[in-house]
Order: sequence, then C-alpha cells, then structure tokens
Amino acid sequence: MTRYTVETLKKENYHFDYEHGIREADVTKANKIIDMIENSRSRERVQVGDVVQYTNEYGEYFSHAMITKINDDAEICEHGSMYTNIYEGEFCHSTSGGSFSHHEMNGFTYIGKTTNIFWTFGHNGACANGGVYFTATVNLWECNDNKEMFSTKTHDKYYLSHRKSDSDYQYFIENHAWRTEEEMQAWLRTHRAIVTGKTWGGSVIWTYKEVEHHCSNTEYDALNVTEDIFLMNGNKRRCKRVYDDENCILHTYFVWYWEDNSQEFYTRMNNQNKIIDSYKVDYFTNEVNKIALEELRSGKVKPLQIDFER
Repeated sequence: MTRYTVETLKKENYHFDYEHGIREADVTKANKIIDMIENSRSRERVQVGDVVQYTNEYGEYFSHAMITKINDDAEICEHGSMYTNIYEGEFCHSTSGGSFSHHEMNGFTYIGKTTNIFWTFGHNGACANGGVYFTATVNLWECNDNKEMFSTKTHDKYYLSHRKSDSDYQYFIENHAWRTEEEMQAWLRTHRAIVTGKTWGGSVIWTYKEVEHHCSNTEYDALNVTEDIFLMNGNKRRCKRVYDDENCILHTYFVWYWEDNSQEFYTRMNNQNKIIDSYKVDYFTNEVNKIALEELRSGKVKPLQIDFER
C-alpha cells in the first residue's frame, strides 16, 4: 500500500511546495485517495485509473493509456491527466487529454501491476500550482485493436507523400524530405521500409524502429561495422549501423557528447566538439545512406513500389 509523508510528497511536488508548502492535510488527502484507488482494483475487470497498453486500429501503440470511465463499456484515454477527489465518500475524477475511445469490457487482458500518477487540489484549492501529484498502484491491462500489419510498439510508422513543385524537395515524411526518388529509396532501404497501404496523396510506410547511440570516438572506432553516412543538423556525419532483424531494430551509432568526469565542463565540451566535428564529412562529395545507394544501383535490392496517385 502506497503511503506518503510530508517529505516524500514534497519530492513529487516541487512547484506546489515552493508556492504553498506541503502540509499534513495534503498528505492525509493524498493517502486517503490512494487507499480508495488501490482498494478498488480487480483482476476480473478494468477499473477507472488502471493503465492499458493500448494499440489502436491504425497500429499506434500507447504504453501508458488510462481507463477514464466505465459504463456499459470502458473508455480509454491515450494521453491523460486524471484529477481525483473524494466527495461524500465516493471517488470522483475528471480526465483531460486525449484522444478518447470506447471498448467492450471483455476486450482487455490482465497483465499485472504497475503505477499511475494522479492529482488533486491541495489545501489552497484551485489556484496556480495548486495541484498535488501522487502515485498509486493499479492494474495493468492490454487492449489490441490493431488492423495494420505492424504497430508502433515494434516499428516506426510514416505517411510518405510526393508533391510536384518548383522547390528542390519532392518527397516528404515526418522530419525528412528528399529531392530525388533515389535519395528517398536509399533512406527507405536503410530503414528496411515496407509499404502497407495508401492514404490521401501518399502511402503508409513502416520501418524498423531506430535507436540512436551517442558514443565516444574510442567506442565508435572499436565497432567492427561498415561505415555509412547520415544527415544531422545540416551536416553529413559518419555513422555505423547494426541491424537486429529478429526484433526489427536499427541501431545507429555516431560520435556525440559522452560522459567524462576527468575534465572540467567547459574544457570537456571544447575538446569533445573538436572530436565530434572531425567525424563530419564533406557535404558536396559524400552521399547520405551510401550503403543503400550502392545496393540499389547494383541491383542487389529493388526499389519499393510506391503509388502516389490519389
């Protein structure tokens, strides 16, 4: 059973404590709400405040969605903040955030226990920085409505579009743009992309989930992996990529700031900046995703078939 003291509640409520000061009344109120939440859990059915690992019909995965209402069905909020209180002996709550969806009660699978964050107004009532936040133990469930081939739990999802224009860039997804189809295809190959469907003006693309690893020059040089080039902050940089095909993960390693307590901060940053800059390559003579480009140009792999017609 979760129990707070003045000192432990302060640790989770810096702004409230700075403005108003945590009091015993705030601790008593938080603990009373926690008791009501934790004593109402059931492994037989979801309860308000329970956490759900939720995948919607579009394959979008939310590791910490929340049950926000129960009537004939259960309401899920993908990203929610739940206000709580006790009124006339009853647990009261209100959730802001989104988006919300409704699901049959038998559509949930019990996984185990986890924690969730709730809040209530402190002793000053509704005011600036007047919310007191606390953590309670709740049940964890799974709800999977996925109708796609993959989900964002295991893959990255993009919407690829093509816009004919006078500008240099013709192909677009979130945070990426390419001038030519070959450049686009090289990025798709690098990230092991698969086309699964069409959307208005483009295609639905799933790729391996990319994990970036910032490492020192010593760690980077020790990696026995073929070197590639990627674009970052307007510069072309050397990188090394390792594919975990079993788990559909692309590990990208590059030299970036690393921990080194042997030097004073500004000295360390100055020295590391020089090393980091040495891993840049000439912008005009080097091609991004060069390994994939070579595979495509040699015919080792075929370009993805993408239909941009509306």
